[in-house]
Amino acid sequence: MSTLETIKNALLISLIIMLVYILYKRMLKVLSKDNIKSKYPEIGNSLTIENTKATILVKTRMPAYLIFEVFDAKGNKKLHIAEGDYEIGDHQVTFDLSSLEKGKYYYKVTSPNQESSQYFEV
Repeated sequence: MSTLETIKNALLISLIIMLVYILYKRMLKVLSKDNIKSKYPEIGNSLTIENTKATILVKTRMPAYLIFEVFDAKGNKKLHIAEGDYEIGDHQVTFDLSSLEKGKYYYKVTSPNQESSQYFEV
C-alpha cells in the first residue's frame, strides 16, 4: 500500500468519525429539547373572548405553579385572575372583562421557569 493510499484511508476514517460525532451531538440536542419542553407549559396564543368573558387555555406537561394576571398597555396590573398548582393536562382559566375600560391589555402567565403573554383589546 502506498503512502498516498494510507493518507487517503486515514482522511476517510477521520471524516467518518467526525460525521458520527456530529450526528451524535445533534441527537443529544434534539433529545434535550424534548426534555426542556417538558418543563414549560404550552401557552401560545390561547386567549378566546366571548362578550365579557375571556378564557386562557394552558397545557402543562408536568405539574406547575402558575400565576395568571392582566395588565394594561403601560404595565399596570389590573386583574389577578388565578394562582395555584396545576397538574399535567389541559386547563381553562376564565375571567370577566366587564371591570376593564376599553383599551389594550395583555395577560401574563408566569411559572417558575418562564413567563408568557399575549395582547388583547376590550
